[in-house]
Amino acid sequence: MKFFFFVTLFTLTLTSFSQDSTSVLFVGNSFTFYNNMPYIFKDIAESKGKKVHVDTVVTGGKDLKFHSERPRTYQMIQSRKWDYVILQGHSNEFAQPDSKVDTLTFPYAKELVDSVRKYNPCARILFYMTWGYKNGNRKWKPIASYDSMQLRIERQYLIFADKLSTGVSPVGMVWKEVRESNPEINLYQEDRFHPILTGSYLSACTHFTTIFGESPYKNTAKVEMNVFEREVIEIAATKIVLNNLAKWRYLPVQKLLEPGFDLIQNKDSIQVVSNAKNYTSHAWDFGDGTISTDINAMHNYVSKGEYLITQKISNTCKTNQLVRKIKID
Repeated sequence: MKFFFFVTLFTLTLTSFSQDSTSVLFVGNSFTFYNNMPYIFKDIAESKGKKVHVDTVVTGGKDLKFHSERPRTYQMIQSRKWDYVILQGHSNEFAQPDSKVDTLTFPYAKELVDSVRKYNPCARILFYMTWGYKNGNRKWKPIASYDSMQLRIERQYLIFADKLSTGVSPVGMVWKEVRESNPEINLYQEDRFHPILTGSYLSACTHFTTIFGESPYKNTAKVEMNVFEREVIEIAATKIVLNNLAKWRYLPVQKLLEPGFDLIQNKDSIQVVSNAKNYTSHAWDFGDGTISTDINAMHNYVSKGEYLITQKISNTCKTNQLVRKIKID
């Protein structure tokens, strides 16, 4: 019996689609939404070949307590299967005395983390470590300088990560690296705590590196910035994140489901050969009511016509599929 490798010959009449992507929900305030930072992150990721879905629950000036008491936050947590949920506290929230953080922040952070795990058991949770104010916060002496404020912020975010078994996206530490290595680069608005575009780009690069475990260096996202400053930030994010993965309680990106198969056809008989990756279950639908769970399968059609062959793969967290059209004549 003579078989024909149909993949090359049939390319023009072949239809396929795959919908696997990394979905990220940002929960926070103006430190998140200034300069549309989550979508800068999305652009960086897509310029590096990642498929990313991004959404936000953000309200200026609010803390984790506010989000834990807001129905909208829980609606968004339940709105889809998130791969990552990034929680950002108020800029001053994690720099408060330990007693205040323990009573006014931790219970609400835990409530949010518990909700994510209830409705998205496969989601990775990251705390978005913010940065110290340009000259610190003079309302409380222990954080009256940038360095002292940043030190308390770093310490508390890492404590939360340990207590709640999450990771940390160390934006504040990349911020510190850029301040120290290139003090001529300004990251702050005139108010001395909100980010200008450069600061938001730094945040986006840090989130990208933390989530994907890859450098953002030389990404092609369309961000109108000084080229030198852009490269300094990309290198700083690479250095701080990738050289200290254990410190940030690194949560490696889940391997994406990758469907794929070759078709071999001889008249009304076909063979499908899977080259899918990272699945735990695998099934074929041949479009005529016939289903098979064999990894590689043979099938004979009894009638002429066009049929959709669907390869469906799953793991414990996701399902993905690839569909191709074939003509039996």
